[in-house]
Amino acid sequence: MNKILIIKPSGIGDIVHSLPVIYGLKKLYPDVKIDWLVFSKFAKILHNIPQVDELIQWDRQGGLKEYREVIKLVRSEKYDLLIDLQGLMRTAIVSYFSGAKKRIAVSLLREFAWLLEKPVERFDARQNAVDRNYGVVKCLAEGKELPKPSEYLPWMRFTEKEKSTAEELLGPGKTFVLFVTTSRGLHKVWPYRNFTNLIKLALSEYDFIPVFLGMKGEEDYVHKISGSLNTEYIDLTGKTDLRTACAVISRCKLVVGNDTALIHIAAALGVPVIGLYGATDPAQVGPYGEKNTVIINKLSCWPCGIKSNCKVNRCMMGILPEDVFTAMKKYL
Repeated sequence: MNKILIIKPSGIGDIVHSLPVIYGLKKLYPDVKIDWLVFSKFAKILHNIPQVDELIQWDRQGGLKEYREVIKLVRSEKYDLLIDLQGLMRTAIVSYFSGAKKRIAVSLLREFAWLLEKPVERFDARQNAVDRNYGVVKCLAEGKELPKPSEYLPWMRFTEKEKSTAEELLGPGKTFVLFVTTSRGLHKVWPYRNFTNLIKLALSEYDFIPVFLGMKGEEDYVHKISGSLNTEYIDLTGKTDLRTACAVISRCKLVVGNDTALIHIAAALGVPVIGLYGATDPAQVGPYGEKNTVIINKLSCWPCGIKSNCKVNRCMMGILPEDVFTAMKKYL
C-alpha cells in the first residue's frame, strides 16, 4: 500500500476526534503517504501534523463546480485506500467515484450514505466519536495490537512562532484556567451568571488567571461574565485565529466549558477538561480521555441533540456552580 486518503472535511471538533486515525495508520503503514480531504475553512486544524503528507482543500463555497473538481482530483491521485470518516452522502459520492482500490467508512452513516458505502463495524450509539473513528484503524489492523488513542496525546503540534504568540498573550509563570462560555445553540450554553458565580467561588480558594476564548461576535456575551469580575483576567474573545487559540489552550492548567470545539481541542492536547452537558450525549461527544470530567443534567427530554429548538434551556440551568467548583478542586 502506497497512498491513503482520509475524508473528514468538517467541523473542527469532528476533525479533532479523527486525529488518532492518522497516528494509528502510521503505526500500521510507516512508509505510506497519507492525505486528508478537508474544507478550506477548517484546514488549519491539520497544520503541523507531520503524519499528514498533503491536504486537499475543498472550498465549500465553490458549489457544484468545486465538488466536481474535488472528485476529479481525488480520482487522479489513484489512492490504494480511501477512508470516509464523515459518513454523509456528499463524502460517500466522492468515495464512490474515487477509483480507490479499497474503500471503507466509519460506522455512523447518514443521509443514505449506506447505499454507497459499507461501514467497518456496527454502529454503537454509546461509543465515543474518537473510538468510533479509530475503529477503521482497528479493522485494518486485523487483530494486531495498537496503541489506544490516548497514548498518542497530544494529537496536535505547534510551531515555535505559535507557542511564542501564546506566551505573549498569556504571560509567563502563572496558572491559567480557560472558561469556554459560548457554543453553537442556546441549548448547549451554561447561563453567564453561573460562569460568573463559579469563577468568583473558585478564586476565593485558588490562585489562577481566568482566560476567555471565543469567536468574533461573541464579545458582548463574554463581557457579561468578565465585566463582573473584580480580578485580573484575560479576554481573548475574537482576538485570535484558530491556531493561536489552540496554542493558548495548551498553556492552560484546566478548561471548563460548554460542549463545543474548544473543549475537544483541549482534550486532544492532554489538558484536563470539565465539560458541561445538557442537550447532547457525552457518551458520544464528551471530551475524550480519563482525566476529563463531565457534569450533566439529564431531564426527561434528554438528549434532544444539537438540532433542538428548546427555548428554555432548563437542562443547562440545572447545573449548579457549586457542583462544577467541586469538580474543579481535584485539578486545582
